[in-house]
Amino acid sequence: MNLEHLSDLRIFDHVVRLGSLAAAGRVLGHSAAVVSKRIQRLEEQLRTRLLTRSTRQLRLTETGMRFHAHCVRILAEIAEAEDVLDAADTPLRGALRVTAPTAFGQRHITPWLPTFLAAHPTLKVELELSDALTPIIAEGYDVALRIGEQEDSELVGQTLWQDRMVVVATPAYWAHHGIPSTPGQLAHHNAILFGSRETDHHWRFITPNGQTEQVAVSGNLSCNMCDAVRTTLLANLGLARRPLWDVWDLLAEKRLQAVLTEYSIPPRPIRLFYPSRVFVPRKVLAFRDGLKKWIGNPPVWEQSAPPVEQAGFSGIRK
Repeated sequence: MNLEHLSDLRIFDHVVRLGSLAAAGRVLGHSAAVVSKRIQRLEEQLRTRLLTRSTRQLRLTETGMRFHAHCVRILAEIAEAEDVLDAADTPLRGALRVTAPTAFGQRHITPWLPTFLAAHPTLKVELELSDALTPIIAEGYDVALRIGEQEDSELVGQTLWQDRMVVVATPAYWAHHGIPSTPGQLAHHNAILFGSRETDHHWRFITPNGQTEQVAVSGNLSCNMCDAVRTTLLANLGLARRPLWDVWDLLAEKRLQAVLTEYSIPPRPIRLFYPSRVFVPRKVLAFRDGLKKWIGNPPVWEQSAPPVEQAGFSGIRK
C-alpha cells in the first residue's frame, strides 16, 4: 500500500463518518470535487462500488460496509504503529483542536494552557470557546469538553467532575431582602436568569428527606453570558443559580454567599469527549491527564470554596 492509497482510505473513512463529501472536504482541507475524485479512484482500484450517490445523501453499498470495517482497523493500526515509533519521550507535535464551553474554558482551561504548552513546546493548540454544541467529528476536533448529559455513539465520553449548582447573592443583598429558608421563598426574590428557556425559570431542588421541590422564579434580567451574571450579582441586582466552578472564587472571597445549602440541586456531569477509535493519540491523552491534574479531584472549586454541604451529595460521582 503506497501513501496515495492510504490517503484515499482516510478520505473514504471521513466521508462515511461525516455523511457527505463536502463535510469530509472541510475537515481534510479539500474541495468536495477533489474528495469525489479520490473516492472514484479508490473504487476504480478496487473494481467495485463503495458508495451510492444521490442528490440528497450517500449510502454505503454492502461491499462498502465490509470494506469500511476493514479500513477502520487498518487506519487504527497504522496510527498505533506511528505512535509506537514516536516514543513516549518524543515531543508531541502537530495541532490539537479543542472545543469547550466559553466560561468554563475561560475560568479553568486557558489559565492552564501556558503550563501545558510549556511542557509540549512543539504542539499547537487550537482552542474554540463556544456554548454551541459544535459537531465534534464534522468540525475536526480532537477533544471536546461538555457539561450535561450527552451521548453519541461516534464519541468516547469520560466524566471528569460534577457541575454542582448553588444559589448565591451578595451578603448585602441578603441583608436587605432576607435569606430564604425554603426554595419556595425564592419566588419572592429577583432572580438573575441564565438563558431564556422555560426550564431556566423553574428550579428543581431535592429536599433533606429526598423529595423533589420545584419553584418558579422570575426577575428583571436574563442573559446568556456567565460574566454578565457575575457582574450583576456583585452589583446587588438579585440572586442567581450558578455552577460552583463559576463562582467558587467569589464565595471564597466572601463577596457572594450561598443559601439553601441543606437542599440539593441535581448536578450535571462535566465530560471530556473525543472521536471513538481503537487508538487514542498521545496528544489527546496528554491534554486529558494534564487538565485533570491541574483542576484536581476533588476539583479546585470544591477545595477552595467554603464547605457547601448539600442533601444527597457526597462528592464526585463517576
